[in-house]
Amino acid sequence: MKRISTFITGMLVGGALVYMALHYHLVRATDGMHLVPKAESSIASTYVDIRSFGPRDWLDHPNLAAAMMKSGQEELMDSTMDNTLQNGIDRLLGSPQNGR
Repeated sequence: MKRISTFITGMLVGGALVYMALHYHLVRATDGMHLVPKAESSIASTYVDIRSFGPRDWLDHPNLAAAMMKSGQEELMDSTMDNTLQNGIDRLLGSPQNGR
């Protein structure tokens, strides 16, 4: 009987994980992890690390960008753009980063 309850628990946990993967993006940003509802159900882009995203990366992930705009989490996109701009200015001016 113990094996059956373990099997059923595993099925329930697995089903919940598949549901989450189909309906949410798990986004890692500089301020932590965020769940963003997907615009359309698919298994693509379930986990995305946007900490080093630039404009080209957002063009490569249009579904994620649309989902963030739809859910009102544009500030995550803005923060990655600010980081990209700051890094570009630092490289252009030759500013040392983190004491290097």
